[in-house]
Amino acid sequence: MTLDQINSRLQAILSNIGVKFNTLTEQAHFNRDLGLDSLDVTDLLVQVEDSFSIRIPDDVWWKLKTVGQLTNYLIDEMVFD
Repeated sequence: MTLDQINSRLQAILSNIGVKFNTLTEQAHFNRDLGLDSLDVTDLLVQVEDSFSIRIPDDVWWKLKTVGQLTNYLIDEMVFD
């Protein structure tokens, strides 16, 4: 999987939960900048795990606060072609 594919999937997932594309930056904080509440963040987790066929441990998940942190975690976990 390439970085572009990871970004594309994340954009689609965030769009599905109501995040506007123009607000997406690597520094965008899930709560402060994107306005996600705890239920939205949980939904995000479920969709990310399903879309990428991975399991993100709870103790790791709650440390991921920004789009960039999530992207970097996925990069570390995914195998690039």
